[in-house]
Amino acid sequence: MEDNLLINPKTLRSPTGADELFRLECLQATGDKTTSRFAPGILVKFHWHMEAEVRALQFVYERLSIRTPRVLHHAPFPRADAAFDVWDWQKGCWYLLMDECPGVPLDKVIGGMTPTQLDHIADQLTLVLKEMRSCTSTTLGSVSGGPYDNRFLRYPWQPSHAFSSVAEYLEYYREVFREFCGAEFVEKLFSCFPDGPNVPVCLTHGDLLPRNILVDGSTITAIIDWETAGFYPEFWEYCRMHDPGWMTPQWAHVLERVFPGPRREKEIQAVWEILEYLHNNNPCIC
Repeated sequence: MEDNLLINPKTLRSPTGADELFRLECLQATGDKTTSRFAPGILVKFHWHMEAEVRALQFVYERLSIRTPRVLHHAPFPRADAAFDVWDWQKGCWYLLMDECPGVPLDKVIGGMTPTQLDHIADQLTLVLKEMRSCTSTTLGSVSGGPYDNRFLRYPWQPSHAFSSVAEYLEYYREVFREFCGAEFVEKLFSCFPDGPNVPVCLTHGDLLPRNILVDGSTITAIIDWETAGFYPEFWEYCRMHDPGWMTPQWAHVLERVFPGPRREKEIQAVWEILEYLHNNNPCIC
């Protein structure tokens, strides 16, 4: 899908500071990041540590045929050896400017869609996922080849390196959970996931839910919010798309067509519990 080519990134000005951005109308606030309209057709997303999301957006924009936000400008990436406190977040890559993709979030309109329209959504998502799965990796981590750097493994549990196998990836999670859960519970929680050498590792959005799928009618116009994108085992995208908190009859209809066959209930529940336990036991989250 074509971008708004009338926007010339070279003519964009940088924000004067956080005060200017906090005065803008907030369009979306997720976690510690805020998205606002910076200018007609241009959105700004800002707060602590935007580098991983900038790199993810640049990666998918160059590789996928589906429309994704185009990064127009961003704060400079810090040096690899740079160190600064959380309250000095404006010293890092603290904002990005991107073009505003057309459409409305699917979650705003899915409740009024007919079965035919839902099937159309499902068939398009099937093609998007097929294209994403064709982008594979020999390591599990960020799109740039380094370790994951997103809310799924927040500080103090952020890994120091990419994982060489699904087995290593799952064992890292087990080690984290052993800090606050019993060994028997940990083994039971992670036992449902395949960890052999044949588990596909592919490009994953990580939050491919109706709120991040833009539509015009039943036509998908863009996929947004690639903050958690990276290379994950195949089951991660499947389970995240089946997040119990987002399950409605209409979304279930879509998923049944995208993923025919029995629902992998144990894996779905396990991923949901993993993210809940990590959030609730993180000492840095008040």
